[in-house]
Amino acid sequence: MGIADYALAMPSGKLSVDDVSRESGYTVEKLGQILPSGKFSVLAEGETSWGLGRDAAARLLARNPVPLDEIGLVLYAGSSEWGTPFWSPAAKIAQELGIADAHCFEVSNFCNAGMVAVKLADDQVRAGTHKHALVIISDRLSQLVEYGTGYIELFNFADGAAAVLISADAEYEVLGAAHHTDPQWVDSYYGEIKEDRVKVERGVKLDGLGKAFLDNFTALTHKVLAGLGRGVADVSYFLVTHGNQDTHRKYLAALGVDASRSVFQYDRDGHLGGADPFLALEELEREGRIASGDLVVVATAGSGFTWGVTAIRRT
Repeated sequence: MGIADYALAMPSGKLSVDDVSRESGYTVEKLGQILPSGKFSVLAEGETSWGLGRDAAARLLARNPVPLDEIGLVLYAGSSEWGTPFWSPAAKIAQELGIADAHCFEVSNFCNAGMVAVKLADDQVRAGTHKHALVIISDRLSQLVEYGTGYIELFNFADGAAAVLISADAEYEVLGAAHHTDPQWVDSYYGEIKEDRVKVERGVKLDGLGKAFLDNFTALTHKVLAGLGRGVADVSYFLVTHGNQDTHRKYLAALGVDASRSVFQYDRDGHLGGADPFLALEELEREGRIASGDLVVVATAGSGFTWGVTAIRRT
């Protein structure tokens, strides 16, 4: 049981550090610390996050032609800001793909939502409730940022999508997961409607959020591995959400893990939300760096703040 296959879809738009510099007033040199890629993927005119998710799912199902009437669950995971209020992107994608016999709904947990949805889908397939489940992970993060606010920590928000097929015949077995929300950080960021568009605002900035990321990631990692009877030394790769490169490196250091056992794509694109781990996994596969039996830990986080760690194994 687990991840049978996955596919990615990227928008056609690009935004450069020069563009962000002009809008924000920050120098290109300063922005280079947040955006070492120099440019990042954004939705172009006429593109939507759910459309990207549909494209990723269509590509996935073309490669894995399972009977559509055997897909009993379609989950759409993200921030809950789908672009259209009071509407279901999961149902819309099911309609467009011809999936007529599934339960379709959304999983909102920001950049942690993707792996939450993967675990939910895996649990239902494992229980025999459904033969196959489809998880779509997509957001329109770049459109939620107002560069004039000066909230530079958000300036790497980019757009992208992943679609994941959960089946009994799996390429990656989902071994376990743990999540934790510390609600003291709930008002750190929130959405506000400005000129008919939702933009992210920063609340009262409390000290210690960076430490909370590190403490939660390490504690959850040890918890998940202990539940499997494994240790840090047994893990081949640690795939970490690409929200902050310093946090990524500090997490590895806290575990005593060399950077070669992770994937760094900060010079390739921005932060793609819940799709980050699948872009990293795709790199490992493309470069032939992952083998049968390899244990992979996926560390994700989202506003709230919630942290999650999921363990998967290449079959």
